[in-house]
Amino acid sequence: MFSVVAAYIVREGKVLLVKRPYHKKRGGLWEFPGGKIEGKESPEEALVRELREELGIEVTVGRELVRIKHAYPDEEIELILFEAHFEGELSPKEAEEICWVPIEALRSLDLCPADLACLKAIDTSKKEH
Repeated sequence: MFSVVAAYIVREGKVLLVKRPYHKKRGGLWEFPGGKIEGKESPEEALVRELREELGIEVTVGRELVRIKHAYPDEEIELILFEAHFEGELSPKEAEEICWVPIEALRSLDLCPADLACLKAIDTSKKEH
């Protein structure tokens, strides 16, 4: 199992999603932007680095929203989803596509299963508070 981090970035009621490159595992599915934690990076450091590399942005990492374990047929991951914010414009470098999706429409996209599990966990925690 390895750990990955992702950003839940909301602007004007819309969430930033990226489409996985077609040549990678789960290619063509949508996900929250992020990537693998490398070496001795903290999750927050990894998220800042990944979003700089993928989207050309400098993010401010907020609170951790959810941490889940998800088993794909070929590997198991721990996904840590953080609130994040950025100023300026996106300049995508590695994403196949990017889009801003209304929060209420997130489930209508083909999301990576781990990202969908994060949404369900967020919904559950909102109901409990």
